[in-house]
Amino acid sequence: MLTFTAKLAHLLKRRPGPDGKPISTRALSEAIRSLPGHARGGSVQSLANLRKGEDTNPTLTTVEQLATVLDAPAPFLLPGWDDIQALTVIQHSPRARDVLRHLDGLPLDDLDALVQHLQERREQLGLAPAVPLEEIETDPSPESDTAPRRRKRTMKQAARYAADSLEGRKPAQ
Repeated sequence: MLTFTAKLAHLLKRRPGPDGKPISTRALSEAIRSLPGHARGGSVQSLANLRKGEDTNPTLTTVEQLATVLDAPAPFLLPGWDDIQALTVIQHSPRARDVLRHLDGLPLDDLDALVQHLQERREQLGLAPAVPLEEIETDPSPESDTAPRRRKRTMKQAARYAADSLEGRKPAQ
């Protein structure tokens, strides 16, 4: 089962920013805050915590906001719902939902025969007979791994930098 952090990282990779990289936490927050009817949620800090895996229990409102902004089915972000392809089909196709309702209660042999028929029909239409599952990285590297690192100064360097700044001199790098 995928973690919330892994699912969020996957969705962010699917919707890169203008530079081709996953959108920043700040840009994600701004997108959430610009949603129609936005009342609360989507702070930069709460989103950063979700991205880093420090918070793994977002509110339902946050899940809905993230799903809307990242154009994904909201159930994907919930525990146990890992098949984003199936959820996307269900979300966007009323006919697919109708087909699923009709599958309820059928014996396994009938379901196997239906899958076989669908694979054959896909081949007739020139489609791949099997639809591979979308690979989702289970342990994504946190956002901070790709962010530029701040230079750490020794105490002596920090004191010199502060003194230069206070006295109006250009601090030594």
